Amino acid sequence: MPYRNILVALELNHREKPLLRRAADLAESNQAELHLVHVEPDLSGVYVGSLNMDLRQLKMKLRLESGHELMRLLQEAQRQVSSISLPSGDVRQAVRLAVKRAGADLLICGHRPHHRFWGHLFSNSASFLDISDCDLLVVKLDNEASADRSPAAAENQA
Repeated sequence: MPYRNILVALELNHREKPLLRRAADLAESNQAELHLVHVEPDLSGVYVGSLNMDLRQLKMKLRLESGHELMRLLQEAQRQVSSISLPSGDVRQAVRLAVKRAGADLLICGHRPHHRFWGHLFSNSASFLDISDCDLLVVKLDNEASADRSPAAAENQA
């Protein structure tokens, strides 16, 4: 069964380049639409008294930075996407809504095994297991920057 709409949940760091690459390759091989989502943390409870900006300005600044980072990742990967979503708040709810809006039949997210026990218990990817009408692909990501290296580059360095 080929996928038609693939949604990738990104955290926007250099270690997720392989995740975007894998998702784009999968979308290309399935001739599927590729959609991206990055969830900004909820800042409503953050005290900003010591900062010289109000909460609305801080949220807007973070959203702009996230948008720029997403565009940079896409340019580096030389990929095009059908939609980009930058919601804020609860990761689980925001991703569920993004799945629904994109009509996604496959959700791809990364998992970094921070610590064997706690990493499995509190991973964001585990909270996506019960999203209905959507398959879930969890891609293991390395903790090192070397995760971005191609096999040929790793072989040359050895």
